Amino acid sequence: MAPNYAYQKVNNAESEGESQDVEAPPRPSTKSGEFSLGQSVQVGWLKRPSVFWLLPVFLLFNLAMGMTAMPRMNVLISLTCRNVLSNGMPAGHEVAAGGSMGDSMGQNSRRHMGMGEGTGHTGNGTGPLNYSPEAVVIGEYNPQCSFKEVESSTAMLTLYGNLIAGILGAIFTPVWGKLSDRYGRVRPLAAAASIFLGGEVISVLIAALPNAFPLNWIYFAFILEGFSGSFLVIMALASSYAVDCTQDNERNVAIGYFHGSMFLGMAAGPIFGGYLGMSGGESRPMLIFYTALVMRVFGIAFLLFLVPESLPCPETRSESAISELKQLFGAAKSQSWPERIRSANPLHLLRILAPSKATAGSNVQRNLITLTGINTIIFGSVMGAMNVLMLYSEFEFGWGNKESGIFLSAVNFSRTIATIGILPLAIYLYRRWLSRTSQASTEHGFDRLDLFLIRTSVLSDVIGFLGYAFAPTGALFILSGIIASLGAIGLATSEASMTKLVDSSQIGELLGALGFLQAVARIIAPTIASLTYSWTVASMPQLVFMGIAVCFVAAFVVSFFARPDTSNGTFAREEGEDGEPMIPLPARKACARC
Repeated sequence: MAPNYAYQKVNNAESEGESQDVEAPPRPSTKSGEFSLGQSVQVGWLKRPSVFWLLPVFLLFNLAMGMTAMPRMNVLISLTCRNVLSNGMPAGHEVAAGGSMGDSMGQNSRRHMGMGEGTGHTGNGTGPLNYSPEAVVIGEYNPQCSFKEVESSTAMLTLYGNLIAGILGAIFTPVWGKLSDRYGRVRPLAAAASIFLGGEVISVLIAALPNAFPLNWIYFAFILEGFSGSFLVIMALASSYAVDCTQDNERNVAIGYFHGSMFLGMAAGPIFGGYLGMSGGESRPMLIFYTALVMRVFGIAFLLFLVPESLPCPETRSESAISELKQLFGAAKSQSWPERIRSANPLHLLRILAPSKATAGSNVQRNLITLTGINTIIFGSVMGAMNVLMLYSEFEFGWGNKESGIFLSAVNFSRTIATIGILPLAIYLYRRWLSRTSQASTEHGFDRLDLFLIRTSVLSDVIGFLGYAFAPTGALFILSGIIASLGAIGLATSEASMTKLVDSSQIGELLGALGFLQAVARIIAPTIASLTYSWTVASMPQLVFMGIAVCFVAAFVVSFFARPDTSNGTFAREEGEDGEPMIPLPARKACARC
């Protein structure tokens, strides 16, 4: 027998719902910070949810990600090279061992020089190269691997792997968000991080034991990364946790802290990994991966045993999760095939980003659609520019790893300062000015400050990317990156503003749906940017930056469709009328604290 599902219908913008079909527990206030904080006053500080509980874990995960970013590419190149060489030396390369191949390396080999650069191992360019697969040092710079077959095979491996991870991530990101509204933030976050950890373990095993594990096993790592949703799910669930713990007027700062810690991990991670990999005076690339695994395990343990849950009573359920899954499968069996296909459509969960006027009102509907578009454009443009920035700077200014590292660190440290320094300061000064005016009691929810911050940050992106296109020197190129780093404020502010427009019970679903669009942008934007650069690099390599600047101009224009909503109007979706949700969950019973 199919289970009875409870759906709440909300008739006004104040989210004061009356339940249908079965009686549901009282809904928390739309100001989620009031509800969570009000409950946490009754418990000690060890069990009181706060963004500062989750920030160390989030920073640890991002440090691990930053540490392994460049070494991961070197490992993939080394493993691919072993695979190519084990199938026989490609025709035309046998004579290169005498030195002619060293002349053909050019700039391509410079890109892969890692910690083993200049250490004097076999194949440093001054003697004959050893083309035996066993001579390839995993994770090191191997000059004997610098030929087109390895380059092409590595590119295809990363392309297929990123497509697998990206497509699966796009499908599962909204699912994780939906589950976090039901089971709390901490346990889904720990589960997603554990699945991602499984993929990392597979990658390390392949690198540490290349003779025992074939290279194609690396696709299992990409599959697990896709199931986990990668960093997009971690970011979405961490932001949901921050929303649960804060008031509307503190939300921009709280989410900005998480964005800032992500950028700090991306900036400091490679530096820490570089020093760690050269500890003891010799290159130890695998030590970086072992340390990153330990950091992730420690972060997951910290999540499970120390971080308090931010949602009230998510652990109190009428039935166990296993029983609920059995009920869901039982309900699916009773449906027709068209109904099953419709309910399994992941686009079904995107309805929360474009609610109907009858449910949300025209102002909330317009603001949600506008902010979704702005956030997706900003995220997609930044992701699309990442690889092209490295290729262009190497081509135009002759940069190597050192110069590229300085550029990346400068940009990411600037983004960190923007989100954890400039953003809180701007909000503090605005609130202080507002307290002296008669509007002090009316500025709540999505207000004029949010719009101002979004527009200003988008303009900084426009200036920065035009600077990339026209910078004649490397120093001005770095300065353009620092200016564009202020755009990180727009990403955090648009995300925080969207959470002010929906009911607190749908925060995870909202950010999960936004993560779906970001995952799609993560696939499409780099592809378009890379293709554009490859087609125009011989004639006008700056064109790709001009195109991205035009995208930011479009985001700036779109921002004028948004209207401040100082009434703090929110909505809760009427799921029962427009169709079943992708994951219908049995009604949750109220508990003593609720």
